[in-house]
Amino acid sequence: MAIVKRGAVPAPVLPKETVEVPALGGEVVVRGLLLTEYLRMKNRIATASKDSSEADGIYSILPPLLATCVLDADGQPLWTEDEWQAFGAKEPGQALELFNVASRLSGFSRAQDTKN
Repeated sequence: MAIVKRGAVPAPVLPKETVEVPALGGEVVVRGLLLTEYLRMKNRIATASKDSSEADGIYSILPPLLATCVLDADGQPLWTEDEWQAFGAKEPGQALELFNVASRLSGFSRAQDTKN
């Protein structure tokens, strides 16, 4: 097997997707997690799954995942975890839709993560 040269391999790029959010009156950018962010979320899921039902484990990361992955036009996080909690109380369907996009872009599989 040949040793890879730096210039021969494209630099990794986080996946991103633009999502229309009617309740916000426009679009946001949703990105995947960096490695350390991903590991922190996995740890949160594992901890929540031990303390409650398996389904609660993956959803325990909903506010922090949105606070990390949903970006405004300047590429900055749109809201804090508490602001996402309030948005989710008012617009649960749209919060879950954004969560599903962020989860997918970050490499989470609900079925797989709830079993761990």
